[in-house]
Amino acid sequence: MDANSQALIEFFNHSAGRPSHVDQCLLFADSGVSGRYCGLNLKSFFQPLADTVTLKHVAFEALLRARLDDGRTVSPEQAFTLPKHPDGIVFLDRLCRTMHAYNFAAQAYPGDMLYLNVHGKHLMNVESGSHGHTFETLLGHCGLSPSQVVLEILESDIEDEARLVEAVATYQARGYTIAIDDFGCKHSNFDRLWKLTPDIVKLDRSLILQSSDNPRARKILPKLVGILQDLGAKVVCEGIETGLHHRIAVDVGADMVQGYFYASPGSCLHAPPERQAANSPPLTYSAESRSRCVPA
Repeated sequence: MDANSQALIEFFNHSAGRPSHVDQCLLFADSGVSGRYCGLNLKSFFQPLADTVTLKHVAFEALLRARLDDGRTVSPEQAFTLPKHPDGIVFLDRLCRTMHAYNFAAQAYPGDMLYLNVHGKHLMNVESGSHGHTFETLLGHCGLSPSQVVLEILESDIEDEARLVEAVATYQARGYTIAIDDFGCKHSNFDRLWKLTPDIVKLDRSLILQSSDNPRARKILPKLVGILQDLGAKVVCEGIETGLHHRIAVDVGADMVQGYFYASPGSCLHAPPERQAANSPPLTYSAESRSRCVPA
C-alpha cells in the first residue's frame, strides 16, 4: 500500500462518516481501493463521455458495481436500500464517491473530468451549507480538486426544492460542476432548471428511444436541446446503443454522448479501442493512455 492510499483509507475510515464496524469501510486492493458495506463488496467501473462531433473522450462517469460474498451481483439501487438511517445513506454515498475518486485519480491524465452520482438522500441529510466540504478534503487525499469533478444529481427524486437549490448552489460555490441526471423522466421540469442553473443536463435515454421510433418526438428533441443550451447548460445524450441513436444525438446538437455504442463500462479508465462494444465508432485514446489501465 502506498502512502497516498494509506492516508486516504485511514482518514476515511476514522473520520469521514465514522463507520460503526469493519464491515463498513474503504479497503486497499491490487487495482486501487475497494469498499465494503454490510456484506457487499464494492468496486469502481468507468464509462467515458465523448464529444459528439470528434468522439474524443472528455470525461468519465464512475459506476458502482456491488457483489455479495457468494458472487451474486446487487444493483446500485438495491445497495442503497441497505442503510436504515440517514447517517448510513450519507456514509455509503461518500464511501462510493471516495472509492471512485481514488481509482479515477490513479489512472487519469490532465484534463480528464470525473462524473460522480450523488444520492438524493445524501443531499437532504447533510447539514445546510456544508455540502461538499468533507468530500473536498477526501478529494485532496486522492490528489483531486472540486474543479475536476462533476456531481450528477437526479433532481426528480427530490421533493424539497428549496433544499435542493441550496445544496446545488453550495456545491457550485465550492468549485464543483453540477449535472442534472436523467432529465425528461418522472417529474423533471424546466421550472426547476431555471432555479438550479446546472452546468450540464443529461437527457434520459427514453428521449432517444422515443425519437428513434416516433418522428414527432424526433422533431421536438432538437428544440429541447436548444432550450437547455440557451439556459447555459451543456447537453449529454446518454444511453446511445445503436448507429441510429448516434445519428439522432448528432442531429439534435447534443454536446456530449455516452453509451454502449461507444464503450462499455470497465475498471480501466482509458480502455483500448479493441475492448469497446462491437461495431462501435472508436473513441480517441492516445497510445500512452492505454498503458495506464489498472487491472480488473
